[in-house]
Amino acid sequence: MYPSRQFARLILITVLLGTMFGLVGQNGTLAATYAQSTNDNQGVSAASSITFTNPTALQVTVAAGDDFATNVLGNAWDMDVARDIAYEIGFNNINTTNGIWSGTFSGIDQASGAVSNGYLFPLFQGFSTPIGGQLSQELAFSPIGAQDQFAINTAKYTRLSYRMAVNSRTAASQLAVYWTAAKPVTWPDGTNRFIKFDACQGTTKFLPWSGWHVYNFDMTQPNGEPAARAGSWQSGALVRGLRIDPAANGAAGTQVNLDWIRLSDPTSAPTIAIPWSVTDVGTKDRVTIYEADNPTGTNGAPIAYGLQASAGLYNLPTSILPPGQHYFQLQLQDGDSENGCAITEAKSEWIGPLTIAAKPVITFARPSLTSGADYATTELGQPWDMTASDDVVTPAPPYPQYLTDTSFSDGIFSARSVIIPPQIESDAQIWLHVDANRPINTSRYRYFTVRLKVDLPAGKDINWAVAYGWGARVIWWNTGIQADGSETKYGTYDEGWHTYTIDLAQAFPPLPLTNLAQANNILTPREQNAFPAQLGWTQLGTVKNLRFDPLETMQQAVGTGADRFSIDWVTLTANNEVKQGQAFPIEVGVSVEPSTLKAITYYYTTDRQQPTQHLVVASSQGQVPTQPAGPNKVYLPQLNTTSISPSTLPNPVPVVGNPHSSSWDTATVTPGSYYICSAADTGVSVSTYCSETPVVVLP
Repeated sequence: MYPSRQFARLILITVLLGTMFGLVGQNGTLAATYAQSTNDNQGVSAASSITFTNPTALQVTVAAGDDFATNVLGNAWDMDVARDIAYEIGFNNINTTNGIWSGTFSGIDQASGAVSNGYLFPLFQGFSTPIGGQLSQELAFSPIGAQDQFAINTAKYTRLSYRMAVNSRTAASQLAVYWTAAKPVTWPDGTNRFIKFDACQGTTKFLPWSGWHVYNFDMTQPNGEPAARAGSWQSGALVRGLRIDPAANGAAGTQVNLDWIRLSDPTSAPTIAIPWSVTDVGTKDRVTIYEADNPTGTNGAPIAYGLQASAGLYNLPTSILPPGQHYFQLQLQDGDSENGCAITEAKSEWIGPLTIAAKPVITFARPSLTSGADYATTELGQPWDMTASDDVVTPAPPYPQYLTDTSFSDGIFSARSVIIPPQIESDAQIWLHVDANRPINTSRYRYFTVRLKVDLPAGKDINWAVAYGWGARVIWWNTGIQADGSETKYGTYDEGWHTYTIDLAQAFPPLPLTNLAQANNILTPREQNAFPAQLGWTQLGTVKNLRFDPLETMQQAVGTGADRFSIDWVTLTANNEVKQGQAFPIEVGVSVEPSTLKAITYYYTTDRQQPTQHLVVASSQGQVPTQPAGPNKVYLPQLNTTSISPSTLPNPVPVVGNPHSSSWDTATVTPGSYYICSAADTGVSVSTYCSETPVVVLP
């Protein structure tokens, strides 16, 4: 729509990536002083032995520790889907199979053309656009670190662990972890990082790891660069972006496999002492502890290495491990030859299982961002479900036509964006059906949600697609865009079908870029575009025209397939409402099997930080349907960890299945806005979640 914006985004990406690559390159040379070697002697000496002194300590069941992705994002980084990695650069051939994410180093950043090692963002911070020496944080169209509610609390989550295999290691191969706390967001620039050799380092040999390895880092420590960049993990700032470099200076074609990633609170789960007994041990001998998910140790991975054999003990923080069964083996390495690197003298039996019991994750179907009254359905009797062409009322020619190859089929609207010269990007837009006699009440309807699909062309990655047009904005007005209109910032997409939501009530007249509050505003700053009046959403009272710009395709994407989009439905919803005295249907989904749950207890509260303020009284009207009507997708709730004991839960509601529903009796509830919270008890742990949106109890 406005060429300078897309160009500025591309420039910012290029500049930041160039800076980061330089940093990695500098540190990659540190490994050159070590000679490459392979571990060519894995024989076991008959003279030495190592055994677990207390094997029963690893044959217990414990609750999973608090994990950032599970608790805050509501979606564990378990690699069940490719977008468990929120963003990646320098990869191709990405796929997810049987819970393993895999990708191959492409050797370049496809957006900038710069030489690039592959790197991954478990938590992606989002984008900012440079404007006149300042930055404007772009729209948070889906959960990213730019939003405070999805940023990392560094005082709580201090252990980073992940299970990874890299198929090719060299003497110059290192791993790195970067993070950023900036707001408006900037990409990690090396200020906060650690880089270390991904190998066992002997006195004369550098022995790169082969196969799987469980990496385990205390993020408050330097972790490899002795105090050079210890970082600011516990500085009090929220960390908004977390990046993992599997193999700094890795060659194109390097294969990376990821099983899981956890960022956990080590105080939230037990630490288990693992003592051992050894015979015929040297003073320099070391112990490596291996972990596997099966009793025979298939694909076992070192989880702790270089341990002094004479110490006889390792304390395992169980928060670093994902839910499931875990088995362990001790290996004794000869320290006289290579400081515990080269020769395995003895191995123990595999011991276990240590069972990590998953904590339930609760997602709210009602109340949620999409479960309230919908404008088009409620006011017009015609939802924007793309079953009819008049859901879209974009003006016909001579109004500029930025869409072609349009179609409505099986409730899906599809089209391809067009660039009209001399513009350098598409101003693709759809105008949604709004009745001027029944305009949108902006004090009620606020959550704009679209279910949309875009596809990556063969050989291209997400960074290329975003750089060349994968993103959208929302525009509204009564008289005209310049007279009383507003436009949001630009929000980016992921490939495939996804649901994207904007809370339009977060729109307020733009502040100067020097005011940090502008980062939370969804409206474009005046320094970037002075054309719209930018009056806000609720400030207008009513809106007669609502426009969605689905793609801002640049020339590089034209004809590749990345310039085509499909829309399943659009909604503009209100908060859920119920009249005092009527029953309100609460509907949730629970991540664990119903057989593992003892009870679910519901509460209502004015503050999600106080989730158990009031107990929900079940209505005598009974249960409600377990699934809401319509194609709703639930956005992730805010988790609140509580210290409620299962034995003290008041009058728990029996679990009858998954999903679960209950009916809230509001007869004695004071009119107002309340969040619904739910405590799920497995007998091992209790997890408490609250809805992202409130229920308004009307008098």
